Amino acid sequence: MIRLGRVKPVRMRMLVESMVATHETRNSQGHPTVPFDYWSDPLCIWAYVAQEKLEHLLALHGDVLTVRYRVVPVFGSVRWRFERGPWAADGIGGRVRKTREIAARFGHLEVTGEVWRTACPESSWSPGSAIKAVGVLEAEGTVAPGVLADYQWRMRERFFVDNRNVGSRAIQLELAEACAVPRGPFEQLLDDGRALALLWEDAQEKAHRGIQGSPTYVFDEGRALLYGNVSARIIEATAEELLSGLEAGCSEC
Repeated sequence: MIRLGRVKPVRMRMLVESMVATHETRNSQGHPTVPFDYWSDPLCIWAYVAQEKLEHLLALHGDVLTVRYRVVPVFGSVRWRFERGPWAADGIGGRVRKTREIAARFGHLEVTGEVWRTACPESSWSPGSAIKAVGVLEAEGTVAPGVLADYQWRMRERFFVDNRNVGSRAIQLELAEACAVPRGPFEQLLDDGRALALLWEDAQEKAHRGIQGSPTYVFDEGRALLYGNVSARIIEATAEELLSGLEAGCSEC
């Protein structure tokens, strides 16, 4: 058994400096960071309950790790999932019950699952496109760093807690306003198809990398994937192994 110890902050910074030539990302202070991808679907209850693990990882190593939010369009057609797909056997009632049970298991009693019965979107591609639009605006500097993460979480809350249809443009605009996202540029990205095109690119990358579902962590440019209900300790240990490696892209034999 390999015992994984916590990497000391000074040593961590030195390792990140040595990796910056490969991973050219920097934090708000201008220091180099190592990126990882976090894939999720806005309608995924597992991503909702896993948010605390992501925040825990960033609280520990947010000064040396940069998260790149990607969208896994798992629920391309919600109607198909209920009528002919994996949810057909249990129906809407089964999905409501399962969502409530998963949320309760992690202490989220605010989630009832009734959204699948009362305000079910036709597809996660619509809210996913809205997320990609905010991502473009953050990358371009139109909105402040962190707005994408805020918008994505608010969307999950609006869906699972408020039981609202986040596939609705009106809801997407409400969330954008709450996050100080300018309406004009945001709507243009949705209307001209750019946001949808970026979501399609995520779908292609998902297939290329073999991403199974939501949520999935991808470290070291795809060399380490953690999918599903993974413990916080495993996520933390994987990140620390990457940061304590001799160089990015290599592993000890």
